[in-house]
Amino acid sequence: MYFVARFSVVLLIISIINTVSTADDVNSRLKTELLALGFANGELPTLTPALGNYVDVVEVGTLLYLSSAALQAPSGSFVKGRVPDQLSVAQAINASKYACVRQVNRLKNYLGDLKRVKKIVYVRGKIVTQDGTFQNHTAIIDGCSAFLVNVFGNQTGRHARASDGLLSLPLNVTLEVELIAERNSALTGWLQISRGLLFFSIINIFLMKSLYWIV
Repeated sequence: MYFVARFSVVLLIISIINTVSTADDVNSRLKTELLALGFANGELPTLTPALGNYVDVVEVGTLLYLSSAALQAPSGSFVKGRVPDQLSVAQAINASKYACVRQVNRLKNYLGDLKRVKKIVYVRGKIVTQDGTFQNHTAIIDGCSAFLVNVFGNQTGRHARASDGLLSLPLNVTLEVELIAERNSALTGWLQISRGLLFFSIINIFLMKSLYWIV
């Protein structure tokens, strides 16, 4: 019986560690991506307030609708100019990641913890292009999509998507990114632990009864 009790405690501890490690993995991957993009110490920058009469996030059910985010470089300045005559495609790909950094920043600010992001549902990229002949929109927004998958993992981060070419955007920025995400319940992690504890309790009862009949 003593062995069974110790075994159950060990399994419960493993369940708790697995729940905590999920958040650690997301934060670790985010830091790696931010360092690669040039953000100081791999940390999210100070979140700039909304520039108009709107809010950053609106929650409907478990879905989070994020306002369109302009791309801010690590310096804090907005990246501006048309693609490809004023900004190259390669530069625009990197810039799309900056826009996604801002959206992830909004998610963390709103939810308090990125482990509460259950799914990145939808992304829409809007790019200012030189004329109607430009066709490489997909490659540019791929930068944003890759950033989200790298941070949240394949299961949570992969999403539906659209990309548009426009004549202009506010403040003359190169692009903006809209995002829809689904959140977990705040109690999800503890519910997982509770389910694990219930499972181990059932095993305990079964083993104890088995030992009783053996004795």
